Amino acid sequence: MCECPKVHLYEVEFKLDGMNVVPTHKNCGFALDSKQNDKFQKELVKSWGFEEDEE
Repeated sequence: MCECPKVHLYEVEFKLDGMNVVPTHKNCGFALDSKQNDKFQKELVKSWGFEEDEE
């Protein structure tokens, strides 16, 4: 898991892990943890101009 303190939108790339697509940090090469993944998804939805779904 990625231990980097901050992950920016432009530092994330997607890699295949078996049949799953996993967001990974470009600098360290590790998959994002759940907290980083949630933050990344919120930033991505915001940058695309969609409204966030409140679950």
